[in-house]
Amino acid sequence: MDHRRLFSDIQRRPRAYGLSGKFREYVAFIQGCDAGNDWGLLVGFPEWLALKTDRDNSAVWPSLVLVASGAATISLDKVEADEEEHATETLFSLLDDFLSEKTGARGASTIIARYAVNRERRFRDEHGRN
Repeated sequence: MDHRRLFSDIQRRPRAYGLSGKFREYVAFIQGCDAGNDWGLLVGFPEWLALKTDRDNSAVWPSLVLVASGAATISLDKVEADEEEHATETLFSLLDDFLSEKTGARGASTIIARYAVNRERRFRDEHGRN
């Protein structure tokens, strides 16, 4: 299945998929797609988002998307109505970029390795170690 095409269609026509267009519904749908793919669809996505937002991946990926969107919250339950559209656009843009970059047999492992190197560098910088 071409998930990039599916997610693009969901963004354009949410009602065709039983969604109202709320950020949290899109997240639930995407997580369902991930579950339906043995949790392999989004492998590396939290690490990729952490690299994009210069954060740790200890937060759940939807929170990292909200950080990237500039939302005032990282809680799915507290996204303001005026932030929904931008958060949703950011979600689908980031997801498409990630899926594009993840292609190939080593896509996720390359992303995770980059994250590990970045995290080690940040740790050294923060703790004054070489």
